Amino acid sequence: MSRHGHRFYVAELPPPGAALALPRETARQVARVLRLRPGDAVTLFTGDGFDVPATIESMQGESITVRLGQPVPGRPLPCPPIALAQSLLKHDHFELVIQKATELGVQWIVPLLAQRCVVAVKPEAVSGRLDRWRRIAIEAAEQCGRASLPAIEPPRRLDEIEATIGSYRAILLWEGAEAQPLAALELEPETPVLLLVGPEGGWTPGEVERLRAAGAELASLGPLVLRSETAALAAIAQAQALATRHGPVAVPPAEEPRPARPVSSGERR
Repeated sequence: MSRHGHRFYVAELPPPGAALALPRETARQVARVLRLRPGDAVTLFTGDGFDVPATIESMQGESITVRLGQPVPGRPLPCPPIALAQSLLKHDHFELVIQKATELGVQWIVPLLAQRCVVAVKPEAVSGRLDRWRRIAIEAAEQCGRASLPAIEPPRRLDEIEATIGSYRAILLWEGAEAQPLAALELEPETPVLLLVGPEGGWTPGEVERLRAAGAELASLGPLVLRSETAALAAIAQAQALATRHGPVAVPPAEEPRPARPVSSGERR
């Protein structure tokens, strides 16, 4: 249990005051793992930025009914709003990025098909992979107290990302000599940031030039060559620190800026 109490994601919620039968997997966790009892409090959320307090009303084996309270705004997300275009990595590495990016408050995650990616997702496997990635994000949100979920897009080609760079402060993470230190940039809390992270084999020179021509800035995380998943998480944390260097700023999920998404056909769950 996190310090935010027992929190569970549900796809839909009835109005306040109504009773709700918990989904089977959630009920099993409540009954067998947590061993909660009638009268115990839990928190439910659908990913819309609000937490809904609830009280366990009845338990019959793994059939559990809760009574819903009034929704309250969830914990605010850190600034700036961040979209992460992460080149596809080996399964466990990419899943680590999704988990930790969710915990860090990233709002959009786009799997990127870069030239040197060592893995690919077959078209027939995209739906299953998306389901798994979203499940990982849900579990991370349950743990960290986040009431909103990041939008996770299907894998996208570089040209699909290029078309949306103008909607963001786009930053291409690169270790080349032309890249300025990320720590030297001035970021504004309200300005959406798009972080572009290359694959295990790094960006090709052609990809760097294409993204640079589209408006991306080249930035380095330091003199050492980081693994792709390390670079992503370090860049997220550093961008947040840069945007709030003059004092803490946070945007409530219900009022956060809504920049154009990296692509328009993804489904938010």
